Formats: sequence, structure tokens, C-alpha cells
Amino acid sequence: MNHGKTFQCAGATGIAMLAALPAMAMAATQVTSADYARAERLLDSSLRDMVRNGTVEAHWLGNDRFWYRRDEADGSSYVVVDIAARTRSPAFDAQRLARALPATSGKPQQANRLAVTGIGTADGAEYVDLAVDGHAMHCRLDRYECAAVTEAAPASGALRSPDARRALFRRDDNLWLRSGREERALTSDGEAHFSYGKLPDGSLASLPALRDKAPLPPIGVEWSPDGRHVLGTRLDERAVEPYPYVEWVPQDGSFRPISYPLRLPLLGDPGQPKQQAFVLDADSGARHAVDLGKDWSLADATLAWSPDGAKAYRLAYSYGARDMALVEIDVRDGGVRRVVEDHGKTSLTPNNLFYGAPNVQVLFDTNEVVWFSERSGWGHLYLYDLRSGKLKRALTQGDWLVRDLVNVDAKRRIAWFTASGRERGRDAYYRHLYRVALDGGEPILLTNENAEHDVPPPHPSIFVPMPPKAFSPDGRYVIDSYSTVDTAPVTVLRSSEDGTVVMKLEDADVSAVGVAGWRAPRRLRVLAADDKTDLYAVVYLPPGFDRTRHYPVIDAFYGGPQMLNAPRSYAEAVSTMNPIARASLAELGFVVVTIDGRGTRGRSKAFADAGYGNFADPQIEDHIGAIRQLAERIGGFDLDRIGVYGHSFGGYTSARAILSHPEFYKVAVSSAGPHNFQGFYDGLEAFTGIPAYADGSRTRPTPTAVPENYAALDNAKLAANLRGHLMLVYGDMDENALPAVTLQLADALIKADKRFDLLYLPNRTHAFFRTDRYYVHRMWDYFVEHLLGARLPVDGEGVPAAGAPSSGPGM
Repeated sequence: MNHGKTFQCAGATGIAMLAALPAMAMAATQVTSADYARAERLLDSSLRDMVRNGTVEAHWLGNDRFWYRRDEADGSSYVVVDIAARTRSPAFDAQRLARALPATSGKPQQANRLAVTGIGTADGAEYVDLAVDGHAMHCRLDRYECAAVTEAAPASGALRSPDARRALFRRDDNLWLRSGREERALTSDGEAHFSYGKLPDGSLASLPALRDKAPLPPIGVEWSPDGRHVLGTRLDERAVEPYPYVEWVPQDGSFRPISYPLRLPLLGDPGQPKQQAFVLDADSGARHAVDLGKDWSLADATLAWSPDGAKAYRLAYSYGARDMALVEIDVRDGGVRRVVEDHGKTSLTPNNLFYGAPNVQVLFDTNEVVWFSERSGWGHLYLYDLRSGKLKRALTQGDWLVRDLVNVDAKRRIAWFTASGRERGRDAYYRHLYRVALDGGEPILLTNENAEHDVPPPHPSIFVPMPPKAFSPDGRYVIDSYSTVDTAPVTVLRSSEDGTVVMKLEDADVSAVGVAGWRAPRRLRVLAADDKTDLYAVVYLPPGFDRTRHYPVIDAFYGGPQMLNAPRSYAEAVSTMNPIARASLAELGFVVVTIDGRGTRGRSKAFADAGYGNFADPQIEDHIGAIRQLAERIGGFDLDRIGVYGHSFGGYTSARAILSHPEFYKVAVSSAGPHNFQGFYDGLEAFTGIPAYADGSRTRPTPTAVPENYAALDNAKLAANLRGHLMLVYGDMDENALPAVTLQLADALIKADKRFDLLYLPNRTHAFFRTDRYYVHRMWDYFVEHLLGARLPVDGEGVPAAGAPSSGPGM
């Protein structure tokens, strides 16, 4: 492919890329700009806001009332629910409130565009707080009078104490304390690359922060609730060699490239950064080291503080995450006690999903801990004594998986959790809500509907930093949204005692999705390559699908061992996470499939561990077998025209699929893939295993050494196998998947004299796959030309313009 949009890299005598496709695959059909325009309307970013009222984010006003924002066709409205009266009513007179607001922007406020930040009662009157043109407004509803709220601006780059009287900030690599006009140093031994409060260079946020030059508060430190102590970690990066990122097209429009020399450790580098944990007394300035033990590190967030603020409870891990513990840290002297521990031969997590919120809760009223473990082969909840660390009992057990611990009431002695796989005859991935007594007994199902139930946990995760509060403050009620890939969401208020529906809150409005042309996919069960393990696949079919015809097939492949990929709910099916554009590609005439193979999450420990050390190859075998089964069951699959694409871990698996199985996969688009792990940053050992070198060490004996257990994972080793069409895509400012690793695979393909395509995207970060229209169009082009065998639309004729690069979070 060479349309002036990509660089074609080829040796002088490279072989033909698709030597034996059927004649119909190369038919000179024309895909038009109108076809691309229809596909544009079905992009995930285009559809994301079209499911109206798919969930309810409750803001509780005591135990029996809450308010939430409703999506309207032309804006939003606000509703107050009175549970005792079983009523839903407008929270206020929106028209009257809009008239009462000052026109700070010079324009009158629109009643359907109000940004409410709070509703409540104070001084005997109901009030509404709003954000208006960047100003905070407080409005009394008894008189509909509004006034600006004057707040002290937070100190730039500072971390306030809980009582807001003091603030931490960084200066010359050290932590300083500001109290009123007084400033004094809390530390004095900080130095370059061993700094207090500094964002580690290995953090995915480090490069964006350097580029944006935004002031940051101290990172890796937090106040105790009483504002007396500071608990933190710092990273010794002094022995880590510089790893340059080059911004070849500077954002400021200048012409001299900008280099960002991060201290980025690669796998097995002898100069690995070392974490140092500490506590500081903000009053006396005393400092104590926190000794976790050799090769142990603290997780980022504190799970709980003791009521007196003297002890913090955090998760800690050994190298490679084969050991996990809940540790108690005494901030008065830095003392450490391991309360609960788990040990394994593979990586351990406090939630089956690596990105999920920890299923751990400390109960101070009863001196107990609810703990999550997969020690039995399935993820379950256990109750421990907080003081002695002894196991009291297993709260759940069986061949099914606890997904999220969503609420615990120590006084009522009840825990609520979501789980999958417990209800026989149902989809093994559907989450249902249960309650279980802390004193023992069988769990009680609270959600009978055969669907995916969304009841978020109270703790933040990487994708949900501030989850909505699903349970009422007293725990008597819970909000549940449920759906399937082909049934729209329904949100109800349930009794947390027996699951009875107290009130229906919303039936999601999905009419706009239908108007855009979206068609629901099919979710089907198939067998893994071992011919005994159930897998699940989601299939998007082209418009007017006819099983007697032959359609090219695209495998939408992520395959990361830390999460799921095949949609289970309506919202996930409409707006997919990674890879995107599944419905769009179906609109262009492809059958698109997504499969959760062995080595991914959401099932047993053995199911996940099938991919430990090599997560891609077992999944590729599963995908090939599943696609053959789907072809037989559904019909219409052209098994001589199979494509594959993916981003991030999906970039790795898609490239590996076409290189390891060129007889099956004929076209691949691989973006931002970690194509080898010896040239990648450290931290992936939880997925790929602890590196083992020939001399028995964990560090490189030579700069070019490759761990013996990693050598076979290098996609470059398979470069000579390429027979089909492969396009590699990368962004030069990708903070997550190192651009150098893609170029190292490109170099191997060149040395093997293979034709391939390379799409270089200046200034794109890891998230370019989400909304960058240029990348999306070129990905479509590649499949349309090489898999569909059609002529491409003429540039500029009716296809929407390429969008600006995205800078949102990626994965």
C-alpha cells in the first residue's frame, strides 16, 4: 500500500504478499466515500454519548433520597428520588433557576445546559450548587437567589493537608511544608533522580507531564487523616540509563526537535530503580524508613487509615507479584506488620482483573479484614482477624469467580459482591449481585435477570477514578443497571436484602444508536483449542448479511492478560474499548469477531495462567479454532480471507498472529505493539514471568542479552514467516508502548527482505487509536484494499477530515 500516506518498507527481492487469494477476493469493486461516511457514524467515539440514561449516578441525600442527572435529547435535567414515597420529581424549576443565574459570560444561561455540582439542604432551605462559566454558584431554592462562591484558590503544585491549613510542595528535589506564610524543608537529602514527590520517569504520565510543563503536586505522598504525618515513597533512578524520546514535530511550531531524556528502565537492566518508603512527622520533622523486606514494594494507594490516623493499610508485592500482602504501617515510627499474605507460582492480584479495584476492606469496628484470594483456583473472599492475622473463615467458595467487593456492613455482618459463573446455564462472564453473611452461610442471589449487571465498587480503579455510590449510606438500597449486547440497559433501585425491585429508574433511550445504523452483535459460546474449555465470542455482521455468501473476516484482537475484551453489556458493544471500530468495519462489509481466549481474565486462576509467560500463542490458537467454529455455525465466513488488528497488547498479538500463522491470517494492522519485551520497560514481569538468563541472574549479563524465557516471545524471531500484508503503526510520543520496539520489528522485517507497511504518526501518544481519524481511515484502507479487494474512496470526496491526535488515557 502506498498512497502517499504510509512509507512502504521493502527489500529488493521481497516475495508477493498475498499469493493465492480467491479471484473474488481481488474483485475490482469500489468502496465509496458514502460507505466511509456511514462507517464514521458507527465509530465508538461517535456513538459513545448516544446511549442515553444507560446508568444512574446517584448522589445520596441521606438514606432515603438521592438525585441524579438525566440525559435529554437536547441537554440534561435533574431528578430527585424519594424512596419512601416511591416518587421521581424534578429537582428544581430549571427555567426559573436559569433566569436567576447571573450571565457571567454575557449570555443568558440555558435551562437544559446547567452543570449541577451539588443539591442539598442548609439552614432550613434547599440549595443547588452549580458551575457557571468557570465560576462556582450557590442558589437557594426557597427564593431562587444565586451568589458566587468565593473559595481560596489551591496553591499551585501543592498538596493540602486534610484541614487545609498546611500544604506540601516540592523544591530542589525535596519536600517542603507551607503553613500560612511560613515555609520550611521537611527533607534535605533529595537529589536529581532520587527526588521526593517526583513523578517516576517510568510512569505513563511522566512524558505527557514533561511535554505539557504542567506544575504537579508532590507525587507518591499522602497525608494522614489528622494532618500530622506524611506517608510516601520515592524511587532511586540514579543508576537507570537515559532513554530519549524525541518530539520531531514540536508542539510549539518550532523546527528543532525536542529531546526528553527519561530515566526509563528496561527489562533486566542492572540499574533497576529501587523504591524507598518513608513516613514524616510534619510537626517535628522526624523521618522514619518503612522496611517492607527485600524486593517488596508498596502499591500506590492506601486502602484505609486507622480511626486514630496512626496506622495505614496498603497492599505490597514482591518482585513479579508472586507474593502479595496487606501491610500495616505505623506512621509514628515506620513499623511494618504483614497482616495477611498470599504466595503463588504466578502473579497474584487483589482482583481477578488487574485494573479492577482491590477486593480488600479493613473493618475497624470488628477488627477484621475481608481479603480476596485465588488460592483455591478461583477468586474468593476470606475473613481474617485484623490483630492476629489468622483466617476466620472463607466467605465464598466453589467453581465460580468473585468479581468485585461492592459493600460491607460490619454492624449488620453482611458483605455484597458481584460474581460470575455461579448461575448454571448462564453466560460465564455475566456479573450478578450477591450478599453473604460475614458469620458464614451461602451467598444469596439478588439479581435474577439473565444479563450483565453493573454495580460499581466503592474504590477507584485505573478506569473509574471516582466510582458512583451504588449503595445508600445505610446499605439498605442498591442501584443496578443491567443489559446484554442486544438488549438496552435498564436501571433499577433494589432492596439489598432480597433483591426486590423497589423502583425502576430508567429504561435507556437507544434510539439515536439505531438511527446511526448500529446493529447489535451476537454473543456466542465456542470451544477453545483444547476442545473442552468454553470460550465466548462476539460477532458483528455486515448489513444485509447472507450466510450463503462469502465475507472476509477480521479478528479484533487485544489479548492482554490483564482484562477482558469481548463485550458483555450493551454499552460495551456500542462503544468498544480496544480495538475500536468493530461496528464500522462490519458496515464496510467485513465479519468482525472478538474472542476472550485462555490467558485472559474473568474466569478461573488456571484459565488466566494458561497465558502466564506467553499470553499470545495460546490465544491465537483459540482464536483460529473459534473462528472456524463460528464459520460453521453462522455461515458466510470466507476462511481464505482472514484479517486481524489490534492496539497495544493487541498490536503485539495481531502482528504475532500473522507471523506465526501466515496460513490463516492474511492481513494485519498492528498499532503500538510491544513486539519484544527485552527492549520494553520493566513491570511486565507479572504477565511475562521473571526473566531468567543463562547465568542464573535476573539482570543482563551483557547489554544485548535476552532472557531465555523471553527469547521466543520476540516477534522479530518470526519476521521471515511473513507472507501476507502487515502494516505497523506507531506514534512517536507514545508513552506506553515504546516506539523503538516497533522499529526493532521493522528492522527485522527489512533484514528478512519482507514487504510491509509502516505508518508513522508524529506527536501521537498511546491513545491515538481511540479518536484519531487519520489512523482509523488508514486502517480501513488497508483492510478494504487487501482483504476486501476493493478500490479505495478518492481522497477528499465526502470522507470526514482526519481528527487531531488524542491525548486521553490508553491501554
